[in-house]
Amino acid sequence: MTIYYQPLAWSIITLVIALMLIYVSWRNYNYKKNKMWLFYFLGFLSFLIASLLQVLFAIGDNDPVSSALYSFLVAELVLFLSLGSAQQLSERWLKYYYYYSIIATVILILGIILSSPFGISSNGIPMNFPPLVPATSSVITIPATGLILFLAARALLFKGNKTKLTSVILGVVVLGFGGMLVASGFWQVLYISEFIGMSLFLYGII
Repeated sequence: MTIYYQPLAWSIITLVIALMLIYVSWRNYNYKKNKMWLFYFLGFLSFLIASLLQVLFAIGDNDPVSSALYSFLVAELVLFLSLGSAQQLSERWLKYYYYYSIIATVILILGIILSSPFGISSNGIPMNFPPLVPATSSVITIPATGLILFLAARALLFKGNKTKLTSVILGVVVLGFGGMLVASGFWQVLYISEFIGMSLFLYGII
């Protein structure tokens, strides 16, 4: 089995960040019993599992089940983060977004099933996605990223710690832009965008 040491090192770093994010979000949820922190926790848990899968890819695994699960998790983690931010919405709009999230998730699952079996790892890096997978995942990630940015920008204008809210916005921008570059074939930015984006997000929520 071939081990790809550079992707492995970056995957371990993102794994450590994921553990920190899980700790902070679960601690805050236990203290505040707020749905926002519950969804953040679920998003960071998805990030942790995705990081573990990146470790497997880096040590030579290219199993179709791992590839399908990773494809699902990287979209769902963005959805969970947006559901956390969406708790600021009115009850009516929040209900609509819940419905949309369910429909978008079903579309993503269908896209993954129709594309299976597939392997996404190349030289230890998850980058070779079947065309239908990024197409269906974008139904989740584009609206979710836009919603996070909109709500963070609104909060930045009207309330809160502007430095931390700016950090959240920058984190989302870095993650979103990095994801687009990876989808376009610039895989080199995958781990750096994860590291910078999640670090900024972590600073913004602690």
